Amino acid sequence: MNRRTRSHRAGTPRRNISRKARAARLRHLTERILLGVKVVVGAAVVGLVSLVFVFIHDLFIQSNYFNARQIQVEGNRRVRPAEIRSLTGIRPGVNVLGVNLSAARRQLLSHPWIAEAQVQRNLPGGLQIRIREHDAVAVVDLGQRFLLNAEGEIFKPWESSDPEGLTLVSGLKAADVRAADRSGAAGPRMPWAGAPDPGGQASRSRPLEAVLQVLALGREPHSALPIRQVRAIRVDRELGVTVTAFDEGAAVRLGYDDFPAKYRLLGDLLAFFKTNPPAVDFDRIDLTDVNRVIVNPVKTDPARVRGG
Repeated sequence: MNRRTRSHRAGTPRRNISRKARAARLRHLTERILLGVKVVVGAAVVGLVSLVFVFIHDLFIQSNYFNARQIQVEGNRRVRPAEIRSLTGIRPGVNVLGVNLSAARRQLLSHPWIAEAQVQRNLPGGLQIRIREHDAVAVVDLGQRFLLNAEGEIFKPWESSDPEGLTLVSGLKAADVRAADRSGAAGPRMPWAGAPDPGGQASRSRPLEAVLQVLALGREPHSALPIRQVRAIRVDRELGVTVTAFDEGAAVRLGYDDFPAKYRLLGDLLAFFKTNPPAVDFDRIDLTDVNRVIVNPVKTDPARVRGG
């Protein structure tokens, strides 16, 4: 076998390998082209669908059929409906589909008196706004005065325009109370608001819990110490709470715990003073221990007897 023949046989596999490589490159190129076509077609379809949705959205948003003809506001007592509509930007004639319900709710929660809010559509032309306002039960003096709600939360600084006749609570510390949760409100946090405490009633301090019980008992029908007659509640962290009540500012020391029993006992004492002339008035009653009641009597004119 000569050299030429050997060279020819040796070169044959190389030509086969070269053809396979070209075929592989061709397949790879074809796959890339097909992939590119699919991407272009997919993007075109997505763009077309998006344009259709935008067109439909604009068609509904601009349709007079969905203009607000009825705006209902429920649950408000202090916050005027006009103020609520101003906060949300909702006005008669606005397209109900164009209202951002979440943003409107956040704006409502930014109002210090609004504790909860809900905004919903009533298609085709209605919007319903439901709110729950804070129920102010007392004014708490922490160096600065704040309004306290029934849940033991401070929800706004006290102002002279706020409701009159609220009981003034002193002796609590800032650590005793928690700020109302305003995390869902629009805008920055109020500068007076600390972090809300999610612990609820279980995390209340003993002094705060005592104050809340006294406030709650004062709001019950036929209470011995009606909240309208309770002028102040003073907290002594060692001795408990003392209530200043009635027109003459008599002091009733209640201490801690057993408040329902102490209120019943106080009611009995007031009834006794009223029905047993000569009437006996008092400037101080100590009910810290229900088994050892101390009364500091003051001889008064019968017309000044308390509990009447």
